Amino acid sequence: MFDARRPLGWLFLLLLVASAVSAQTLPTTTISDIVYRADGTPAGGTLLISWPEFTTAAGGAVAAGNTAVTLGIGGALSVGLVPNANATPANTVYTVVYQLDDGTVKTEYWVVPTTSPTTISAVRTTLGAGNSASQMATE
Repeated sequence: MFDARRPLGWLFLLLLVASAVSAQTLPTTTISDIVYRADGTPAGGTLLISWPEFTTAAGGAVAAGNTAVTLGIGGALSVGLVPNANATPANTVYTVVYQLDDGTVKTEYWVVPTTSPTTISAVRTTLGAGNSASQMATE
C-alpha cells in the first residue's frame, strides 16, 4: 500500500508505469519475399536494415535503429518493420544493404506501408532530387 508521505513509493510507481508505456510495441508490416541473385538463382546472405528516428503516420515514435536479417532456404525473406509511409520527417526511408554469400553488395531504400504482408517490389523506392523518396513503379 502506498503512503502519500512516502515520495519514494510514488517515484517507484511512476517509474513502473513509465517503463510499461515505453515497452509498448508499434504494429509492424511483414515484408515477405524471395531474394534472387542477378543470375536468377535464389540468394543466400544477410540484409542489413537501418532507419533514422521517425514518427509514424499514426503518431507512434520510432527510435533510430538497425537489424540484420539472414535469408532463409531458397532466398526466403521475412521481416517485420514499422510502417514509415507518410512518416515525419517527410521522406523517411529504411536503408537496406544486401550482403549476399556470393560477394554481391547492393543498397536500396524502402518505404513500408501499413498493409501487411507485402513484398520487396512494393516497398522499394528511389531517392530523388533533393533527397526525396518516391515510390518506384512496380514492374
